[in-house]
Amino acid sequence: MSVVTIGEVVVDWISTEIGTDFTDARDFVRSLGGNASNVAIGLARLGVPVSLIGKRGDDPHGKYLDSVLQNEKVDLKDLIVDGGSPTAQCYVFRHEREEYSFFNWPRPNASHLLTEDEVKEESIAAAEFLHATGISLTIAPRRHAVIKAFKIAKRLGVPISFDAGFPTGEDREAREFALTALKTADIVKVNLSELEFWADALEQENRSETKSGSSRGVTPNKPLSAAIVDPLDSNSGKANAEVVQLGKKLSAFLNADGNGPHLIVTLGAFGSLLIKRGGPDVFAPALPADSISELGAGDAFIAGMIAELLNFKRSNIGDKVSGNGDGHACASFLHDLDDTDWLRVLTVANGVGALSTRSMTAWQGLPTREELSLLVKTAV
Repeated sequence: MSVVTIGEVVVDWISTEIGTDFTDARDFVRSLGGNASNVAIGLARLGVPVSLIGKRGDDPHGKYLDSVLQNEKVDLKDLIVDGGSPTAQCYVFRHEREEYSFFNWPRPNASHLLTEDEVKEESIAAAEFLHATGISLTIAPRRHAVIKAFKIAKRLGVPISFDAGFPTGEDREAREFALTALKTADIVKVNLSELEFWADALEQENRSETKSGSSRGVTPNKPLSAAIVDPLDSNSGKANAEVVQLGKKLSAFLNADGNGPHLIVTLGAFGSLLIKRGGPDVFAPALPADSISELGAGDAFIAGMIAELLNFKRSNIGDKVSGNGDGHACASFLHDLDDTDWLRVLTVANGVGALSTRSMTAWQGLPTREELSLLVKTAV
């Protein structure tokens, strides 16, 4: 059994200069990129078997991605080679406050062209987790393939992790697909700017639905940049009331039917927060690291989170875990975790995220289990 990631398989070209854009950047570092690839490598380095569903071109860029993923022991049996389309590429530019802009090229590319027919139930049936990101839902036909995978996982009881990263400026259909994923997932991860975006977007959708009697979809299109600069309370050192309030708002929208996801908010260098439907929230402070770049730190957090959740499932909570009778736990095991368990999960995820910033690329700094243990043992 393994974790399955689905979505982007991309070659990143990362500008080495801070403050440049496509018109004036001169030097770039080639790297593997894409949420599905980064999370897969993060899990593999932590000793978790992982496979990747995606598509790359039959060109030197695609072969480069294959070589990296194979070397990192990611199972590529479901990575499809498209002989007629180029491998996806992304130019990455770093600005102040660790903000990034991206130029994706070409459009379409092989990664965009993953189809529903190429997502097989047998690829997901034995999984212990399925993971995808909102970026995968911004273009067809890949958005249909990802939602098909979510529906299969939901029907089979496979826990679903969804990173709600989503670029504004996309069409209405893309936002509606993202909303479907938000409500289908068992765990939703947002960063601070995404929390602000989705809380505002879903509030406006709710108002529209209440007024008209039918949903019109998610329509806001504000820039995806956090208005909250310091998310911590100066007295407690935990997430401040504004962050918690936004988290509660988003969680309430997603759990309107009483069966929505757990919501986790990553706060970058400040830590992470689990928003609970009832009872106290769980905050875990950030762990120290010699940071070079935060690119891909959210993907690293996801890898650490899933790895530690599986660690609890397999060995730590024993009889508390709810199973589906075929040897692996269904998504309901997440409700068996108590606050202490979740604090451990968040702390480990924070640790993986922190260590991943040791490199300017999104994957080369991802830690092994041994490296992670050295950092985390001082925090829990």
